[in-house]
Amino acid sequence: MAETERQSNEGARTESVQVLDPAQTRLRLNEQGQLELRVLDGEVRTGVRVVPAFPISRPNRYVYLLDSEGKEIGILMEPRRLDRESRELLLEQADQVYFMPRILRIDRVEEKQGLGIARWDVETDRGWNSFEMVSRSESVWYVGRNRLVIRDADGNRYLIEDLTALDRRSRRLADLYL
Repeated sequence: MAETERQSNEGARTESVQVLDPAQTRLRLNEQGQLELRVLDGEVRTGVRVVPAFPISRPNRYVYLLDSEGKEIGILMEPRRLDRESRELLLEQADQVYFMPRILRIDRVEEKQGLGIARWDVETDRGWNSFEMVSRSESVWYVGRNRLVIRDADGNRYLIEDLTALDRRSRRLADLYL
């Protein structure tokens, strides 16, 4: 493990961040179904939680590992360098923590007259879904040139990876309502 320092907002105090070496790190589920972290120097942690550092802009590139009490164990800077089993488990855990379906197609958008609410029927990577979106200005964030996040009225988030990659009808609906 390497250490990097980060400056806190309080001024001169710095905190050490353990950078976990993917070549020295193994993840597995134990008999109780808890995530277990093993570092090849012999350290074992049980009840580990996975938290993506930048879940929208750089998903699965930087991942924090927290202990069972929510304290930071360290950060994996390149999780793709983990062994296959550990990588698959980490990505599965990260996906559960930050659930955000990706919109693949927009089937229909209906605006409720006078209410400022639009009902969306979409196909996502998790199947078909319907949701309501209130105020465009508070519900849509561009997180790249053609990449955006939509938050529905219940606070759920949906990702459109690339507006230009959507089919023509979906792009037309998106242009009208985003």
